[in-house]
Amino acid sequence: MKAVIFDFDGTLTELTLDFGHLNREILNFALQHVSPELIEASRKQYIVETIYKLAENMGERGPNFQKGAFERLASLELYASQGKDVFPYTRGLLRELKRRTLRTGIITRTCRAVLRQVFPDMDAYIDVAVTREDIREVKPDPAHVTRALDLLHVAPEYALVVGDHPTDIAAGRALNVKTAGVLTGRTERAAFEEAGATYIIDDIRGVLEVI
Repeated sequence: MKAVIFDFDGTLTELTLDFGHLNREILNFALQHVSPELIEASRKQYIVETIYKLAENMGERGPNFQKGAFERLASLELYASQGKDVFPYTRGLLRELKRRTLRTGIITRTCRAVLRQVFPDMDAYIDVAVTREDIREVKPDPAHVTRALDLLHVAPEYALVVGDHPTDIAAGRALNVKTAGVLTGRTERAAFEEAGATYIIDDIRGVLEVI
């Protein structure tokens, strides 16, 4: 093992984002720009993908909508993350991984401002962070993991992806990267088993045993 790539919310820090609320707020914002019918057709997608899809269907109005929607999403995420810190054991675990000369990274569908607000000293603990601002194809698309691996200069077979959601597992499995589902978010053990996680651990401290 040469690298460990972590999800952020629910994995390195408490999950305080209400994704249902975020989705409703973005769709309400979209109602100012497109028909309810077009929005209804996008309801089953994740928020980031919904924004891109709606923007694509707006023609020349798309770029302005996309910019405004992501700004609105970022403001909601920052509000939901106020007063948060990473889990009490996060820094210690990351410090230990560095001591063992493992490379570390974060992949997240959220924005970099949230990372900086919650984990302001992250540069001292991780090597790379890839947010939705760095890549369009975010997890569960494997391109998100690929970008992190490229920046870490580590091949898939020498990495571990750790997250609290099946999207983390899907992104890793698509590249034959070993995965670990953590039970600190909203995903139950059975869902991780169904997703095909290589390991299931109570929290990120279990990474040491995996390694």
